[in-house]
Amino acid sequence: MKSALTLILFSALAISPAFAAKKPAAQTWTKEPDSFMGLRFDQKIEAALPLCPRGTVISKQMCHDAPYTNLYSVRGGPEIGFGYTLSVFSGGPGVESFYLTTNSDNFSKLADLFTSKYGAPMDSSSETVKTKAGASFTNETLSWRGKKVSITLQKFSGDINTSSATISDIDAAAKKAAERESKASSNANKL
Repeated sequence: MKSALTLILFSALAISPAFAAKKPAAQTWTKEPDSFMGLRFDQKIEAALPLCPRGTVISKQMCHDAPYTNLYSVRGGPEIGFGYTLSVFSGGPGVESFYLTTNSDNFSKLADLFTSKYGAPMDSSSETVKTKAGASFTNETLSWRGKKVSITLQKFSGDINTSSATISDIDAAAKKAAERESKASSNANKL
């Protein structure tokens, strides 16, 4: 009896590290993009699109407005079934991120488009947000993350009337965050 109990305890101790070492397999994103709306991450916006003619409000072909620092507004993007605006943050050798906004009434259509194109979100969450007037709304966030690209959709982005999609180059975003932190640290030392 004692030897049987010892054998069971020894087996349990020997086997438990094997179970503890097993982690759930990392989710692989098979539909990770290298571009968005025909614009590649590895290409400068000026090389990919012409400058919009001065005073352009609506364009029949994709073009970009003159940049504000590294932010470009893109006009004449593809028809996706509802109105939207597209901005591109550029820097270094190419695009850092794309930022699409639309009316929050279009969020379910936006989520359906992204799910159809990029597969089911890897993560989703909901949280209650309140306006200054005290009204409560449920904000939804959907996200995908691959080796090089991350996508985040938010039902309410900045205000209750705007939904957004941010499509980012992970390495470029990390580099930009490090630069911001370094600059903040440097500025803090001046205080």
